[in-house]
Amino acid sequence: MHISEFTGKTEKTLEYLVKPLSVGKDTFSEGYISLENVYKAAEILNGFSKKLDEYDLWKNYMALCTSGVREAANRYFFIDHIKINTGIELKILEPSDEIYIKYLGVKYAMPEIDNYEENGLLFTNISSGNIFINILKKKKLILSEALPYGSLRLTQIFKDIPVQKQHKAYEQDIGKMVFTLKNLLPKKMNIKNMVSSGSSIAVLTDTLKPQKDIITKKDLVSAYNKIKEMNVHEIIDRFKLRQSQIEILIPTLITYLKIMDFAGVGFFYFSRNTFPYSMSLYYSKTIKDPRLYNRFKNTLYYIGEKYSFDKNHAKIVVKFALKIFNKLKKIHSLKWKDRHLLESACILHDIGYIIEPKYHEKHSYNIIKSIEFPGYSKEFIEMMAVISFLHKEKHDINKDEVSLKLPIEKRLIVYKLSSILRIADALDASHNQLISDLDIKIESNAVHIKANAKKYPYLEHLSFNNKSEMFTRTFGADITLETNSDFK
Repeated sequence: MHISEFTGKTEKTLEYLVKPLSVGKDTFSEGYISLENVYKAAEILNGFSKKLDEYDLWKNYMALCTSGVREAANRYFFIDHIKINTGIELKILEPSDEIYIKYLGVKYAMPEIDNYEENGLLFTNISSGNIFINILKKKKLILSEALPYGSLRLTQIFKDIPVQKQHKAYEQDIGKMVFTLKNLLPKKMNIKNMVSSGSSIAVLTDTLKPQKDIITKKDLVSAYNKIKEMNVHEIIDRFKLRQSQIEILIPTLITYLKIMDFAGVGFFYFSRNTFPYSMSLYYSKTIKDPRLYNRFKNTLYYIGEKYSFDKNHAKIVVKFALKIFNKLKKIHSLKWKDRHLLESACILHDIGYIIEPKYHEKHSYNIIKSIEFPGYSKEFIEMMAVISFLHKEKHDINKDEVSLKLPIEKRLIVYKLSSILRIADALDASHNQLISDLDIKIESNAVHIKANAKKYPYLEHLSFNNKSEMFTRTFGADITLETNSDFK
C-alpha cells in the first residue's frame, strides 16, 4: 500500500506498507486462489482499509490486481469477497495498461529515456507472473508483448524437477520465449539500449549491490555461475537474501541474461521506483505522455507497411476525413479524442487487402482488433476496428453484429466517424489521388463538397454516390460532390 500526498506536481510518500501474500503461487500452479489465501487477503486488506479511514481516502484511492488475480479462475469471487468484507473495490488491470503505467513511471525517473527510444530501446519489466517487453525506435512502438514467463510462474511450472536441475529447465523455457521474440521482430532490428524495472530489480540489487543504476552482463554471468552451484543456506549466508527472493533468484538471473543476449547489450539501466509509486503518479495525473498519440500514429503506419498497405491512399483518406471532421464541428458534436479515433481508423481501414480484397473490411477489423498498444484501451481499439469495418458501403449499421456489440453511446460515435470515413474513402476510390483538395460548405440540411481534381474522377463520383447514404442518415443532411469541370 502506497499513500502519497501531492502539492502541485510534487509527491511526498506518507506511508508504504507491505504485507507479503503470494496469491500468484496458487494461480500459477493450480489456476485459482485457495480459500485460505482469499481469507488472508481479506484480513490484510481490512487492515489497509483502516488506513483509508485514517487518511480519509475512500473517495480517492485505487486498488488494482495484476496477473496473480487477473488469471485466477475464481477472480470474480475473490474481488466480491474483498468488497463485502473490507469495502475495498478491486479493479483488474489489463496487461497493456500495466506495462504502460510501469513505463511512464520509468520515464518519470529517467528523462533521458526519450533519447534511448530514438536509437532503439528495449524496455522490460519482469514481475512474478509476466515479462513485459516494449521495443521502441524512432518514435514508433515496434513490439509490445506480455509474456507468461515471470519468475514466480517459472518456479511453479518446474517445482517438481530436482532443484539441482531446475536451472536447465528455466534456460530451455526462457530460450523458447526469446525464440518467439526473434520471430516477431524485423531481421535487421538494432537495439542500442535496455531499461528495466519491476519486482525483479530488488532481487538483483540485493544480490549484486550495484553502486549505480546500471547492471552489467559480466556481473550477472558471474553471479549466475556461482549461485547455480550453491544450496539455499549458502545463498542466505553469502547474499543475505530472504527466502522469497532466493526462490526466484535463478529464473530471474537467467531471464535477464537471455534478454540481454537477445538485445545484444552488455548492460542495462534500471529504475528503483516501485509499481505502487508509479501508480500514484499516474492516477494523480502527475505523469503524462504528450508523445503518446504521435507514437501510436507512427506505429499504425508501421503496422500498415508490414501488411503492404497503400500508404498514399491512407494518407489522402486521412487528409480528407480530418478536413471534413473539422468543417462539420458544429453539427457532429464530437470531441478531439474522436478525431484521433477517426484518423487511426483511416490509416488502417484497408489493411486487410493483403489477405482478401473482396472481404478486406472483415480482415481489417480482425487485424486492428488484435492490436495492443500500451496507453490505449481495448474499447478504443474495438471502436477503431468497427469504424474500419463499416467503411464498406454494403454494411447496414442497424444490422451488423460487429457494431451492435458496442454500447449505444459508443455506437453513435462510431456511426458518425464511419460516415465521414466512407466519404473520405470515396474521394480516392481509384487509389490514384486524382482529387488533391476539398472545399466544404455547410448550408441548412446540406453539405457541399467542391473538389480539385487532376482529371475527371469517374470512380470517385460513383463511389461517393454509393457511400453517401449513411452520411445523410447519420447527420440528417444531404451531401453533394462537385469537381472542377475544366478537364482536357
